[in-house]
Amino acid sequence: MERAGNLAYRDGAPDPYLERIRERVFQRSRLYFGPRKLSLFRQRLESRLAQLGLSDYEAYLSLLEQTPAEYGSLLDLMTINETFFFRNPDQFRHLQQVVLPELELVRGRELMRSWGESGSAGDKVMKLRVLCAGCSTGEEPYSVAMTLLEGLRYPKAWDIEVVAGDISKSCLDTARVGYYETDRLQQIPSHLVQKYFVPSAGGAFVGEDLRALVRFMPLNLNQLMEGELPPGLATGWGGFDLVFCRNVMIYFAPGCQQLLVETLSRLMAPGGHLFTGDAEPLHLFSHDLAAVPDASCLVYRKMENIEHASTL
Repeated sequence: MERAGNLAYRDGAPDPYLERIRERVFQRSRLYFGPRKLSLFRQRLESRLAQLGLSDYEAYLSLLEQTPAEYGSLLDLMTINETFFFRNPDQFRHLQQVVLPELELVRGRELMRSWGESGSAGDKVMKLRVLCAGCSTGEEPYSVAMTLLEGLRYPKAWDIEVVAGDISKSCLDTARVGYYETDRLQQIPSHLVQKYFVPSAGGAFVGEDLRALVRFMPLNLNQLMEGELPPGLATGWGGFDLVFCRNVMIYFAPGCQQLLVETLSRLMAPGGHLFTGDAEPLHLFSHDLAAVPDASCLVYRKMENIEHASTL
């Protein structure tokens, strides 16, 4: 049998084993590699075949069926991991200058009302939950954490949790280590590097102030869309004030994109904000989110039962 590099097509038709592998990827992750991305899919798959010393797609499909753990390596290989700190700075500027001040105002009023109530209602009011879906190697959630610490007037008064998830184990491993080479720190203002990073040879490690806010976990958006909780969670999942899902939706088929938008909306608290990628406007989908007017970036808000919603 020919080697994998020559097996993309047979007699003008897609190789059946390549197609079955592509179907497996879709079933597991809903990542969609259409005709325009087939060459990318094939190149990445062939690199895995070379690593394993396999001669063709048929042999690799057999390995997948016999070794389910190989799916983790396959999905890791297919994940697009281009990212950097403060990517799309207008969104972080909007978060710091518009979203956080209003959140402080609304939660401050809720806190004052809670003082007359019994129990610890104030603890619930001052909780801020953020989801970074498709966090890659960690630059996004750490950028969010820096923005929160810099933008909130009294960050220590808040119970902040940034949940960062990705389907790629290798990306999560890099994010947890939190070491970034000097050239990857260039997008961060120098005073923030000095404040939140610990210098090391050739780069720097993320400091404890950021690590304390960010929790990394495996996250397969396909499972979320099917109503499954992320691994290790036995309780409810949702109520996020801020959701970042940027440059992820474009890798799903249109029908899955609609389901993903619905899923993200369900995960958001009333009044919550969703930040998407530049190429991911939501005007073609049905949802209960409203584009924020006068923002210089793509950001949407869940408009259900919101106090002062018209201020944005």
